Amino acid sequence: MSAPDCVTAANIVAEAAPVPQNATYIRVQHIGDPGTAELAGEVANVVTWGVGDLTGFYPQEAGPTGAQRGYRNEGPPVAASVFQLQCNGAGFLINTFQFSHTQPLVGEGPSASVFRDLLPEAAVFPNASATLTLEATVNVKTAAYQAPHTADGTAQVSFVYYARDTTTNTYIAHVIELFDSRPLGTSGVGQESVSSDGVVNFVESPLLMVDTMGAPLKYVSVGPSSDTLHTQQAWGQPSLFRAQVPYAKFQALLLRLKAGPLPAISARPEDYRVTGFGVLGEVFPGTGSEHNVTLGASLTDLRLTGG
Repeated sequence: MSAPDCVTAANIVAEAAPVPQNATYIRVQHIGDPGTAELAGEVANVVTWGVGDLTGFYPQEAGPTGAQRGYRNEGPPVAASVFQLQCNGAGFLINTFQFSHTQPLVGEGPSASVFRDLLPEAAVFPNASATLTLEATVNVKTAAYQAPHTADGTAQVSFVYYARDTTTNTYIAHVIELFDSRPLGTSGVGQESVSSDGVVNFVESPLLMVDTMGAPLKYVSVGPSSDTLHTQQAWGQPSLFRAQVPYAKFQALLLRLKAGPLPAISARPEDYRVTGFGVLGEVFPGTGSEHNVTLGASLTDLRLTGG
């Protein structure tokens, strides 16, 4: 339904800026406190140093093409945050050691979303034999933490897709974890759960065959030839991730949301349209200076299939 494309750095956007339809973009958010120059210029400037050493993605002629953008063009040992986009590859380096984060964020942290909005929206579940498949080749190249952590200090990389209930116009999301900086079993890592970012209710699933209790995952399946959830340490090489959501598992997800925060939504997968999908890199440093984190990752060949 949406194959890999080839875009330019013009699709690196900050905060709530408009984005293209049916084309990959990176949305960068919260790289600095409100009112700071770093936040205002988080993707304003071309970055020329070898960011791929920390993300795994090396754009061709990064300086002339502007394929790497950030606020400061400062490589290691500073390694200020940088965001990369060229053709069907993208990367991000989020380094909270190098920007202020004293103001609380509700339901989110500093992030980079490599995403594609769909127009028209995709009817992924036309019948009971349908399956939604999300895939990309992903490399978490860098994961560094100031201190051991269970909450503040967390870094995550996930697939995510949004769906709209056409009967109520309610949006839901499904976050499928590929990487979590905490060990399995810590603060729910390796378990499925229901949450909210304050705007959209979502189900979170680890990309695993079974959860930490040994039970099969209810809302997602590991696709053929796919890697599964990594925890704690970066792995440093490209790996294929393929997440599949069959009709029955999407219906189970809807029933879980309907029994909880969204009693009015439809339980019929046929009533939903996928509005967008992608890969989210997000960190949660808190508002203090004890749990800074650095996350460097990249991806290629992002695609959605269904029906």
